[in-house]
Amino acid sequence: MKVAICGYPPFALQVQAGLQNSNIEFKFFIRDFISARDENNFVTNLPQVTFFEFRRLIDAGELDGVIIVEDEKQFFVKNAVQIFKFYGIPNVGVINVESFNPLNPVFGLDTDKIFIPYLETNLIDGCNLNCKGCTHFAELFSREEIYPLETFRRDVRRLSQLCDIYCFRLLGGEPLLLDNLNDYLKIANFYLPNAWLKLVTNGLLIPSLPQKILDAIRENNFVVDISNYPPTMRIADKIKNVLDSNEIKFNFGSNFGDKFGVFLTLHGSNNPAQSRAVCFNDHCRFLRDGKIYKCPLDALSYRLAEKFGLKNYPKATGVDLYAPNFSSTFQMLDGDVELCHWCGEQVRFIPWEPSNKPRLEDWLSDPEEIKKLQ
Repeated sequence: MKVAICGYPPFALQVQAGLQNSNIEFKFFIRDFISARDENNFVTNLPQVTFFEFRRLIDAGELDGVIIVEDEKQFFVKNAVQIFKFYGIPNVGVINVESFNPLNPVFGLDTDKIFIPYLETNLIDGCNLNCKGCTHFAELFSREEIYPLETFRRDVRRLSQLCDIYCFRLLGGEPLLLDNLNDYLKIANFYLPNAWLKLVTNGLLIPSLPQKILDAIRENNFVVDISNYPPTMRIADKIKNVLDSNEIKFNFGSNFGDKFGVFLTLHGSNNPAQSRAVCFNDHCRFLRDGKIYKCPLDALSYRLAEKFGLKNYPKATGVDLYAPNFSSTFQMLDGDVELCHWCGEQVRFIPWEPSNKPRLEDWLSDPEEIKKLQ
């Protein structure tokens, strides 16, 4: 197969080297689709073509398709995919360098399906480490509140029929609290075998995990993302030993585990464009009970409103997977939803600490509103 490549040039070089003995032959780099972190990184050993020239080569049968190479620059990948699909490019593939495997390298897209770069869901809402200001509001949920297994199966099966999921992350709460976590992992891998599957955990339970869970993580091709909170890092060596001995891929979070960013306000007068510009969750589509939401805050903040009696708080804006108009309405989540008006135009950072007595101000970003509550 003869293809052009685009994305981040250093990653493109890495992929070319990894696939030099495959049936994929890289011919050109599309210079109109460069995900450049800085100009000094634009190095490629391929001839450069414009997008117009690339389309002409496709029409002439001289190229078979395109491969997009990036890591987690979700908007770049999504925008590139949309343009290639719009112009009817026949073979569009995506490679995430972090999960690159020369034996199974390319996530080939179905041009009839919706491309979702990133999707996450809570398997369980409660947690064993209730962090102050948790963006999933774990402090306000119990460990009995879970995603029912058969509902999860039904929803993931529906997703597989409608969407190409690039990265699918299972989290909570704390998913390792589930005795039957292995069943959820099997379902995700069965219906989404081409997705980059990730399991997010605070890691505290890893040293005592049952073997059936460890086996399921490995056998179903999950990468374990471990949040680098202070109590987690105190047992990091134990965690690494267990995962290494079971040949499980993992990484410790690159975020600052000693502090949290909080976003919300009690008024709806924020500029949503500014709110989204500083938001950590703008690309985090969230699956919950048959609907996809813009972010976990939109899907879950109803519990905050219930807990603290916030009568005027906005309702969530979920797009129903089973509605006939799902494909035409899903794209609206790329824009503003009502909650964007309630998210602050600045993020407030708070020191990480566990909390058994949640307060409304733990989630608020506006210092003036916090003063009024104290």
